[in-house]
Amino acid sequence: MALLRASRAAVSLARRMHSTQAGALKMEVSDAGVAILRIDCPGEKQNTLSSGMITEFSSIVERVETDPSIKAAVLISSKKDSWIAGANIKMLEALESAEQATAITHEGQMAFDRIEKMQGKTPWVAAIDGSCLGGGLEMAMTCKHRVATSNAKTVLGLPEVMLGLLPGCGGTQRLPKLVGATAALDMLLTGKTIKSDKAKKMGLVDFVVDPSALERAAVQVALEAANGTLKTKARKLSWLDWFLEKTPVGRNVLFSQATTKMEKATKGKYPAPPAILECAKAGLESGHAAGSKAERELFGKLSATHESAALRGLFFGQTESKKNKFGAPAVKVNTVAVLGAGLMGAGIAEVSAAKGMRVLLKDRDLKGLSRGEAQIAKNIGAKLKKKRLTQYGHDSILSNVVGLADTSKSWQRHFQHADLVIEAVFEEMGVKHKVIREMEAIVPEHCIIASNTSTLPIGEIASASKRPQNVVGMHYFSPVDKMPLLEVITHDKTSKATAAAAVDVGLRQGKTVIAVKDVPGFYVNRCLGPTIVELLAMMHEGIDPEKINKSLTDFGYPVGGVTLCDEVGIDVAAHVVSNLEGEQPKFLGVRMGGADTSMLKAFVDAGLLGRKSGKGFFDYSNPDKKAARPVHADAKAIIAKYRTAKDSSQHSAQEICDRIVLRFVSEAVHCLETGVIASARDGDIGAVFGVGFPPFLGGPFMYIDAVGAKEVVAKMQRLQAVHGDQFAPPPLLLEHAAAGKPFHA
Repeated sequence: MALLRASRAAVSLARRMHSTQAGALKMEVSDAGVAILRIDCPGEKQNTLSSGMITEFSSIVERVETDPSIKAAVLISSKKDSWIAGANIKMLEALESAEQATAITHEGQMAFDRIEKMQGKTPWVAAIDGSCLGGGLEMAMTCKHRVATSNAKTVLGLPEVMLGLLPGCGGTQRLPKLVGATAALDMLLTGKTIKSDKAKKMGLVDFVVDPSALERAAVQVALEAANGTLKTKARKLSWLDWFLEKTPVGRNVLFSQATTKMEKATKGKYPAPPAILECAKAGLESGHAAGSKAERELFGKLSATHESAALRGLFFGQTESKKNKFGAPAVKVNTVAVLGAGLMGAGIAEVSAAKGMRVLLKDRDLKGLSRGEAQIAKNIGAKLKKKRLTQYGHDSILSNVVGLADTSKSWQRHFQHADLVIEAVFEEMGVKHKVIREMEAIVPEHCIIASNTSTLPIGEIASASKRPQNVVGMHYFSPVDKMPLLEVITHDKTSKATAAAAVDVGLRQGKTVIAVKDVPGFYVNRCLGPTIVELLAMMHEGIDPEKINKSLTDFGYPVGGVTLCDEVGIDVAAHVVSNLEGEQPKFLGVRMGGADTSMLKAFVDAGLLGRKSGKGFFDYSNPDKKAARPVHADAKAIIAKYRTAKDSSQHSAQEICDRIVLRFVSEAVHCLETGVIASARDGDIGAVFGVGFPPFLGGPFMYIDAVGAKEVVAKMQRLQAVHGDQFAPPPLLLEHAAAGKPFHA
């Protein structure tokens, strides 16, 4: 191909510089007649689309259209690893109405349509290196050709659905034409991103090149496109694609299947996916103009929904959580030692090694160590098989892990170089104290010792330390490689430098980090405890576990509350509950009331520990992951012993959901009131990413704001009158209700 044989002379051509107004775009024109448009949003880490940039583009487009010396154009970014990462979300937040959102979307559509209309006369090439998302990909699709780099950080996608929105500048119209309706709907409805090699196979990009050759290649593609000598493979329409896209019957089949799959995944709780289908269908059936009209109007409507506001709130919360509130760490952690190669320890080792840290994974014996290493190898191997990792990446991660056992003669020598020790050993204070004393005799003085405890007070663990300022809590959630949340818990003597280093490690591991006060249960488990008690209370009243689960999953929870207990382990759930029972203010007092929690002990004594033991509330003996999970016979017998009522017919699904949601919400407000969490946003992030609080609600505090504090108080008071003071509204919630004040400004 001429592109690959292009000489360096193609880029060393003399250029005449023509700059736009001081903004995000600069243009230079080569002597060969290629306009190179450089994108660089000033003062920002990433390029994002805004009204100002659209205005700049209009000026550039006019220049390219009217200058007879310009034969083609290349659109390239001056920022590292960022082409255009999408629309500026803050711009969207500033919009005051659906009508404004529709208008600004229409502005973008017209600008992009104008670029697309130029392609016959003056071809544009999108030279993509880094993130090309949302409006960025929509802009790239208006260009005649797309050249992307093999950079691992080059990803393409339309993630608007994850913000409760849809691609509003032609994404629902152009993507199906480029990659086919089936592949397009998959990208549009899931918001997933793809790498450049897959994008090329799909037909979304034309060429993939090394990052160092991007500009040369793009200029050559532009010249060959202008001269009519460029050879590319046009998308071949298979018989099935023709049937699904070009015939009324086929389109009905396509959208019927997509709707069924979507409804199963969303339970009807998210308005964006059906709107996306409506736009895509309008374009396929009635053309670009009709599809674009639907796109901008539905974008406006979606922007004003509670669901989109909730999801955007989570986005901002996650963005904020990527900042280290304790500042930059004084010493960077390079070597992480993990004590305990069980499920949690191996998971912590895996996410650390995957981000390039050297990991010392230690267990008592070789048998335990081998299980942990096998878990890591299995997970990393699965990513290799799915092509999420190269062979080199796979091998690098595994080589970062050094396995050690108590019988290893060298383990102490290795630990002398540790910057951070994370213990994931048995949940017993004496064991934790022994670990602290043993580690401090070996590790260097700067080394931080972190506990992954889910229940024990960090301050009490640190009482055995000679350097309590170096002790911190790092509470991961299981499974560690999949659950995004990390709670960093500081006690009274934890230094700022220690906290900063712990947060930095979590961020480098790819975690969403919230800082939490050292109280029983910390934040997530403190809210989970009363929720578990309410599950027991409903079973006492005769409500079947299956009915509870179905009510909650239909409502929008990823898994039912009873299944969640089985997943985390009923022994762990029992420990969480017992750790929170006791007198206020340290413990929760009446807020843990409503049920006989000894039922959990009965389950543990009977060996009903949940999925890990093959039996809990449900029966996991069938190895088929898709098999139905009936209530285990032994569980039925225990539940029957604790049952106080036989008729559960009067309990509606809405009541079940209200009782679970409000127990969680109530404790979240108590946590904010007492300083366990620093902000409502931290509380929302912790709830959604820690235990699966329904994302479309945005978290407990976004839920209160959407429903209204006054209405939430009324709901709680109605339940309090029937079930007891565990539903008494927190004082802070009463204050917000009286003042009509939201938790999020």
